[in-house]
Amino acid sequence: MHQPERIRIFCEEIWRWFSRHKRVLPWRDLKVSDPNTRAYKILVSEIMLQQTQVPRVIDMYKKFIRRFPDIKALSEASDSEIIIAWRGMGYNSRALHLRDAAWTIQSEYGGRLPEDSSSLKALKGIGDYTAAAIRNFAFNIPTPCLDTNIRRILHRTFVGPENPDGTWKWNDRQLLELAAKVLGVALTPSPPAPLPTGEGSAKRGVRVMQRISADWHSALMDFGSLVCTKTNPKWELYPPKLKSITKAYGKAINRTKKLNNAEPGRMIEGRFVPNRIIRGRIVDHLRDQKEGGSLPSIGKIVASDWNRAVHEAWLRNILGKLKRDRLVVRRGRRLLLPW
Repeated sequence: MHQPERIRIFCEEIWRWFSRHKRVLPWRDLKVSDPNTRAYKILVSEIMLQQTQVPRVIDMYKKFIRRFPDIKALSEASDSEIIIAWRGMGYNSRALHLRDAAWTIQSEYGGRLPEDSSSLKALKGIGDYTAAAIRNFAFNIPTPCLDTNIRRILHRTFVGPENPDGTWKWNDRQLLELAAKVLGVALTPSPPAPLPTGEGSAKRGVRVMQRISADWHSALMDFGSLVCTKTNPKWELYPPKLKSITKAYGKAINRTKKLNNAEPGRMIEGRFVPNRIIRGRIVDHLRDQKEGGSLPSIGKIVASDWNRAVHEAWLRNILGKLKRDRLVVRRGRRLLLPW
C-alpha cells in the first residue's frame, strides 16, 4: 500500500476513534469569548504538561488558574508566590519560566500572547513543541509538531516499532515531515459520519465533526495516552482498519532498562535517587519553612542516610544549582525560598 492511501486510512480511523473516546480536560473546548484569555489558559496547560502526566496536571491546573486568572496577574507574581502555587507539580523551574514568559508578554506584547513561532520560542521555557502546541490549541493555526505520543504513533504506524533501547529508526526531521503530510490530509473535509449517542444526548443521527488542528492533535494525544501506550500498547483496542496499516501492530515493544546512572544522583539506602528528586524535596521542604533551614537540617530531611562529612559537597552542588535557577536564596547560614 502506498503512503498516501495509508495516511488517508490512518486519518479517518483516528478521527473515528476520537469521536467516541475524546477525553474531557479542563483546558479543552474552552467556553471563552476572548481569544487572549483562551491562549493564556492553553499556555499554562502546555507548560504544566511538560514532563508531567495529565491526571496530575488536571487538579493543579484548576487551582493555578484560580490563583492567577490572566497574564497580568501571573506577570506580577513574586518568585515565592509562583513556587508555592506550583506545589505538587515538580520541575519547579518551569513555574518561574512561566511567570517570566508572562512578564515578557505583558511588557512587550501588551498582554497578548504572540501567534508566530519565532516570537513564541523567544519566550522563557517555550521550545519547538510547546510553540507549535500553542499555535494549534490556542489559535487553531495548523502546525505540525511532535510530542512523545505523536512521535510514537506516527513511528509505529508508518515505520515500525522503536528500537529496543527506545530510540527511533526515523529522526525527528523525517517524522516532522511525515506529521506535516498527515496533518494536511487530516484537515481535509470529509462527509458526515455517525457518532455514538448515549444517555442524555440531545439528538441522534449524524453529525459533521469539525476538522480543526486543535482537535486533530488532541485526537493523537488521546490515542497515544489510552491505546498506543509507551509500553504494552493495547493492540486489541485498535480499530480493524488501523490494525491493517500499522507496521508495528502486534509486535512486542521491548525496552532495554536504562542504567540508573544515566542522570546525576547517588545511591541512598540501596536505591538510586536522581538529583532532580532531591531538588524537588528541597523545594517542597522550604515551602513549609518560611524561615528556611540550614544545610545540615535540609540534608537530614531530603536524604535518610545524611552524613555531613560524606554528603556535604553533593548537597552544596545541588543547592548551588537551585540558587542559580532562582528557586532558593541564602540569608546568612539559612537557605529559603525567594520570599
